[in-house]
Amino acid sequence: MSDQDSFRLDASFPSLVLTLSSSAWVSLGKIADPISGELKQDLRAAKFTIDTLIMLREKTRGNLDADEKKLIDALVNDLQANYAETIFIEKESPKADDEKAPEAAPRETEKPATESAKKAKKPGQSAAKAKNNGVKPDQ
Repeated sequence: MSDQDSFRLDASFPSLVLTLSSSAWVSLGKIADPISGELKQDLRAAKFTIDTLIMLREKTRGNLDADEKKLIDALVNDLQANYAETIFIEKESPKADDEKAPEAAPRETEKPATESAKKAKKPGQSAAKAKNNGVKPDQ
């Protein structure tokens, strides 16, 4: 018996949904890519694969045995929960906010720093020193 004979895969509903779910887990970045060994995240691909499993579940409704129904329901539920968690974490992540958020604009009450503003009297500075900076002291 050759290695190919002992490693024969049966084309079955469970093997199809397990293959799709494995692809979704890789796209979610929860397991390493089996080819590269790297953790990568592709949320669009994950969503597509989860949606494909949902469509497959709907199209096969009434034609699955109890074990197949239980399997696809569990896979879809786990993947949807992990997808939602991943999206939530991405939105709440300070790193993601830093990358996406533009630099904060000055508030309306703030004025841009000018040379004269830099020379203005500082707290605890004497009026004479402020005068030397070229700015009239506060009265």
